[in-house]
Amino acid sequence: MSDLTPKQRHLLEFIIEEIRERRVPPTFSQMATAIGVSSKNSVAKLLRRLEEGGYIRRDSSARGIEVLNALGESLSSDTVSVPLVGDVVAGTPVLADENIEDNITLPADLVGGFQDTFLLRVRGESMRDAGILEDDRVLVRQGVQPSHGDIVVALLDDGETTVKRFMMKDGVAYLKAENADYPDIYPDSEWTIQGKVVAVTRAYD
Repeated sequence: MSDLTPKQRHLLEFIIEEIRERRVPPTFSQMATAIGVSSKNSVAKLLRRLEEGGYIRRDSSARGIEVLNALGESLSSDTVSVPLVGDVVAGTPVLADENIEDNITLPADLVGGFQDTFLLRVRGESMRDAGILEDDRVLVRQGVQPSHGDIVVALLDDGETTVKRFMMKDGVAYLKAENADYPDIYPDSEWTIQGKVVAVTRAYD
């Protein structure tokens, strides 16, 4: 990193730390705050310099920001293919062929060796305050019994899939939005848990 400016080095170290701890690249706002700049354009310029220097790779169709080693390889060299689910057709299983938009390559350590996983594209801003934004892709592990406070994907009775926080109150489960502009979903609406969210991926243009 000897050829990096202090700002570039700081940004790269912050990206590495966020990916390791949170399993998702930071937002432009988070990066700007971390390195003490007020403009997202400044962040974009620093990212371009890091990409030109071979420190990161940006992939708008998959993982957004990927940190590379000195050989230009991903720090996570082992990868697996995970189905990306788009809009779910009513009455079909989430992983039915007609619901799968694409297959996305992810680092194996992100998936964790679990076979029953899929990516779901996030629609809307109902989980904004949990750091999950529109067009993010959540990595979902099926067959996991959710606990109070877990973020889950649920299939509603109208066939819509939704990302919400699973909550228990007085022995009754409900789905909590992380945005005051969106209502919580209570048991008077039928829903089925499809899996637990274990990571979030974000693409940058």
